[in-house]
Parts: sequence; C-alpha cells; structure tokens
Amino acid sequence: MKKVLWLCNLAFSDQAIKGGSWLQPLAEKLQQSNKILILNISVGNVSKITYTEYKGIKQWILPQSKQKQYGQTATYKRCKEVQNIIESEKPDLVHIWGTEIFWASIYAKGFIKTKTLIDIQGLLYAYTDFYLGGLTINEILNTIHIKEILMPWRNLFTKQQIFFKRGQVELRYIKKFEHISIQSQWVRNLLQQVNPIAHYYPTRILLRDNFYTVQPWSYKNTTSPIIFSSCAAAVSYKGIHVLLKSIALLKKEYPEIQLHLAGKIMVGDKLQDGYSIFLKKLIKKLNLQSNIVLLGSIDESNIIKELQSCSVCVIPSFIETYCLAFAEAMIIGVPTVTSYTGAMPELATHEKETLFYNSLDYRNAASHISRLIKDQALAEQISQNARKRRLQENAPQLVLNTQLNIYKSILYEI
Repeated sequence: MKKVLWLCNLAFSDQAIKGGSWLQPLAEKLQQSNKILILNISVGNVSKITYTEYKGIKQWILPQSKQKQYGQTATYKRCKEVQNIIESEKPDLVHIWGTEIFWASIYAKGFIKTKTLIDIQGLLYAYTDFYLGGLTINEILNTIHIKEILMPWRNLFTKQQIFFKRGQVELRYIKKFEHISIQSQWVRNLLQQVNPIAHYYPTRILLRDNFYTVQPWSYKNTTSPIIFSSCAAAVSYKGIHVLLKSIALLKKEYPEIQLHLAGKIMVGDKLQDGYSIFLKKLIKKLNLQSNIVLLGSIDESNIIKELQSCSVCVIPSFIETYCLAFAEAMIIGVPTVTSYTGAMPELATHEKETLFYNSLDYRNAASHISRLIKDQALAEQISQNARKRRLQENAPQLVLNTQLNIYKSILYEI
C-alpha cells in the first residue's frame, strides 16, 4: 500500500479544535479507505520530537522553534529533522499543506527528494493588495496607538509590508513545485501566472462530520434577529469594520438586533492590537455596545449552535481562496450575505444560494440582510439551494475519491 506523508500545521487528536480544521477528518477517511497509508508531521508544544499514533496514523510532532524569514523558511536543523523522518519511513509521496509556514521551504531547498504535492490554502502575495480592507487614511490612523508607536511592527502599514515580504518568499517557493492542488479556479488563475508549467489538481473540501448530519437551519420570524459572523483573528482584510457599519444601519429598523462575532477579537487587553482597539471604538461610535456579542474562539458544537440560531450569516472578507466558514453555513442551510471577492463566486450563485455585495458596500450588505430577515420565502429558498449545493460538492465520498485520484495521478504519472 502506498504511503503519503503529510506536512501540516495540525497534530491529530481527539481534542476539540477551536476554529476547526477539515484536514483531520480527511486524514481519517483516507486512512479508513484502506487504499493509502497516511503519515503526518506537524509542529506542537513539545520539547523534543514526539512520536504518536492517532487512529492508525503515524505522526511526529516537532518542537516549536523560531524559523527564518517570518517563519516561512526552515532552519537547517528543521530541514534535517524532516529529512530524517522521510528517509526512515520512505513515503511514496509527500503532501505539503499550505505556504504560510516553513514546510514549502524544506522542499524548495532540496531536502525532500520524494515526489511532492503542495496544497494552496492561502495566498499571502495575493492578500497583500487587500490587507487594509478598504480602510480610509483616517481610519488607519485611528488604529495607531501608543503600542503601535512603541512597537511599529503592530501597525497596519507595517503588517501589510510584512505580508508583502512573506508573499515574495511564498512566490519563490511556489515556482519550485511541479504538483500543486488548488481549491478554486481563482487560485489557479493566479498561480498559472507564477508557475505556468506546474501540474494543477482541483481538490475538494471535506467538512466535519456533524455539519452533514445536524438539524438544518429554520426561518426565524423575529424583530430581534441574530446575525452571525466569524474570523480567525482581528485582521482588517476580514472586513469586520464593514459589517459593523451594516449593523448600525440595520439597528434603525431592528433596535434589538445582535451581531454574534466568533474569533480572536478583543479577547483580553493583552491581545488587543490597533485594529481591535479601532473596532472597539467603532462599536462605541456607532452606539452598538448592546448589540455586539464577542464569542471568542468557539469549537465545532458552538459554531453549529450559532448557525442554527441566527437569522443570517455574513461573510464580509475582502479576499478568500475558498472560505470554510461560508461552506459550513451553506451546508446547514443558513441564508448568507457574502462579499463578492476571490473564490467566493465559485461557491454560490447570487440570488440563488447567497446574496452577494461589493466588499466596501455596507449599505447594500445591510439591505440584503434585511431582505433575508423579512422575506421568509427568499430566505428558505436560498437556504434549500445552498444546502443542496454543498451536500453535492462537499459529499464525503466525492471528496475522498477526488483526493485519492490526485494521489494516483501523481504516483503513477497518469
């Protein structure tokens, strides 16, 4: 049986993952298929290389340590750690997940001689242009406080420049790969400008098991609607400031409206950067203190509860290469209002499975949200269409077969 060694950021375990990951259930299903053996190398809070097994999957957890070039370039020691495991286990294929940290550099430096596939999850160089999230100069200046003056790497301009530099590192590595899997045609369009000779493999996303089986969303006839949104962290390109402006408009019609916001946003003073403080001030300026509920990072079960209890889910991002949060909302049947950007139009059709708006157009976003709150027939139709599409395109067996066929194509050069 062929062996595929994963290099990814997640150590598999039974522990609930806040924010969630689709990689673990995919690894489990690949292992259970009895057509491939999965091995995994990740990074974790360990003092030395730690070997474990999870549901028959061999895995090695490497100690967290400082790498070079914003964490994207592995040190010689880290490269040798991975190379030694590869030489010992002799996998038939190495599968690297993402370009955001150092895994790609190990291949680019020549420490991996085995056939290698890289899966593109985010594109740092593409995100650079959208990093500021349409903030005006005055709004950007309002994100700069004493901490940003004393520690300039915290301000948005510097963060954007760091993103740019990381993107240039990413580009150098992407050019080295012969096999690249992509989650959307939008990503493929960008990468073919960078690496036109690579082989590209469209992949599919496996959602966590419970999202396929839980009770679907149902319409709420209410004058106190709950709007749900989430983002991994308080970053400007996720568009939370735009959503807040939409909520302020909606408050005139629905005084008791609530925005439930999940993610690492203003969770404790120590984590508040300039953008988080700006959001806090914007909430106060818009008089939304009683309308915003900051949930912090929540696990899978609580994400599902929030989706089931809300009236509308909003995805306000300025850039997305796929968007797991969008797919999860759709498969539960939650009506969504979504920014028309990146790969988002490939996941849904306007007026059929979602309502799209221009990323900066908070007025139109508010109008769409209001339509879905008021119009039961529209909300239920979008709900049914969205759920049907995701159940088809993210069907577990289809996802599994797609991934196995990608491996087969590379291993046997079909």
